[in-house]
Amino acid sequence: MNILTFTTLWPNAELPNFGIFVKHRVGALASLDGMNVRVVAPVPYFPKTGRWLSHVLPEKWAQIARLPERELIGGLQTVHPRYLLTPKLGMNFYGGWMASGTWETVKRLHAERPIDLIDAHYVYPDGHAATIIGQRLNVPVFITARGTDINLFSRMPLIRPEIINALNRAAGIIAVSESLKTRMVELGIRGEKIAVVRNGIDRRMFSPRDRNESRRRLGLDPDDRILLTVAALVPVKGIDRLIDAMVVLTKGEEHKRYLKLFVIGEGPQRRALESQISNLNLRTCVRLVGAKPQSELADWYSAADLFCLASHHEGCPNVVIESLACGLPVLAIDVGGIRELLTRNTGKVIQFGRVKNFTEEVERALAAEWERGLITNSTAVRSWQVVATEVAGLFRAGRFF
Repeated sequence: MNILTFTTLWPNAELPNFGIFVKHRVGALASLDGMNVRVVAPVPYFPKTGRWLSHVLPEKWAQIARLPERELIGGLQTVHPRYLLTPKLGMNFYGGWMASGTWETVKRLHAERPIDLIDAHYVYPDGHAATIIGQRLNVPVFITARGTDINLFSRMPLIRPEIINALNRAAGIIAVSESLKTRMVELGIRGEKIAVVRNGIDRRMFSPRDRNESRRRLGLDPDDRILLTVAALVPVKGIDRLIDAMVVLTKGEEHKRYLKLFVIGEGPQRRALESQISNLNLRTCVRLVGAKPQSELADWYSAADLFCLASHHEGCPNVVIESLACGLPVLAIDVGGIRELLTRNTGKVIQFGRVKNFTEEVERALAAEWERGLITNSTAVRSWQVVATEVAGLFRAGRFF
């Protein structure tokens, strides 16, 4: 089967960790017999001659300008066609603009080797654009909904109709959580058209490691109580909530000395979060350590005492599954598919309510006796190969159910 993966959620030379979860699923799919995969990863147009504008515009635009037209990502041939995008303006046109900007590229790939199926990730604008192209080529399109595309975008009056149209045009839909499926059914999409296939992880990379040895490698104090979160530094991830909670958690001098919060990730909110940490006098107990390669994350998960997730919206967060695979208990806000991942033996799902409520739950979780061996064997932890086999079965069937 000749599959074309179509998504903006894809790593590149400038952002090697971006969309890594999509790359892992697609890579596992490509490793299966009979699955030939090519990737079209559209990027917004930005003129190379306009790099000087990076002095007044975000660095990401200069990064986009530097991207080559073709790359080999994870052994997969990847093409980066350009499309028009006006930041924060005209979002309801993004899907059409993406389809127009990528059409010639996809048409050429189809002429070189006919495409049997388009595998689109993220409903809008990616899935919307993919269904426009699929109709032109008379090729079925399967869309994977991942979180914000449904939880947030579907609430926007101008975007909601585009999302519904794309989902109705798709031959099939994959939701990474039951909660996303429920939300799409509420939008009027037939439930039998939607299959739930949760994300997976690389079991070879994410497994329990010796706590003390992991702390030694990372230069962490063996006596500290460590809270960990892994997320992009963007408002939706609620990192500011965790920092506010640390004010209460570190009130006593003893707690301030030994309780630490480490935030792994990078993003546009860094300066605001650094200011928050400084203004709250938390520089000694909250650290923004930046983005880290996946090869290093298992040490962080193994070194920590508790993983905290304070997001406002989620689909099926891979960081939670990675934490569990490494035996780390999770305390998470009740959003998206979190309840589908955690049990009383592997963590706790809570309503945020107020900071005091959250800090009380953190203290209880730190005081609890967790069986790490039980956590790492959670049913929520599945390999990408298992996930890819499920997806391949759906693709081979040509339609769901």
